[in-house]
Amino acid sequence: MADDNRTNYVYEFTYSSGPGLREIFQCKYVRPDEALARFRKILALTQSPFDFKVVISDESSGEESSLQVKGTVEEMLGKFRVFLETSTGYSFVPTAETVESTSGESDFESLSNYERMQVVIYASFKHGKFSSLDVAEIYETTFNEELPKSTASTYLARMWNDGKGHLERFGNRSGYTYRLRTELDEVQQEMARAESILEAIQVRVKE
Repeated sequence: MADDNRTNYVYEFTYSSGPGLREIFQCKYVRPDEALARFRKILALTQSPFDFKVVISDESSGEESSLQVKGTVEEMLGKFRVFLETSTGYSFVPTAETVESTSGESDFESLSNYERMQVVIYASFKHGKFSSLDVAEIYETTFNEELPKSTASTYLARMWNDGKGHLERFGNRSGYTYRLRTELDEVQQEMARAESILEAIQVRVKE
């Protein structure tokens, strides 16, 4: 019987475990969320300052991505999380447990740009259609950070194609618009979750 959790990814971490000591740790065929958990364990056993080189290889396509990363534990985890998303297409979607445990802005800061965009969509676009430009504008207003229209377009396409069916898409490549399928119970749960996240950090989204 096939293992649904098996992937084609190989993760290799090269790092300093102490003065003058370099270590290489490799894990194979696990999902990106498990790779993130293992990276967290490595950080817990490693002396600062942290200096890692991370390589992700896809054995099915032969593609390889690498990242040289330094910083604090939280900075390292955040950067690696974004790297996993961009390299594998995996989405670290906030869970109900994450929302319940969110108690302030520090928890929100751990969300990737893609997750923040999802929060914006679920909290802001409950009625009618919207475009990548609409998302980018609300994102900037909400978080006081720029989200390029091209990035918003890429994220929307990923969200539409993630298999959950939360978005409907209209139009063609010259200009797509989307609609949040608010009639679905799962979408309504995500809407409530997004509002809870924003409320926890006292951010108000314009209706």
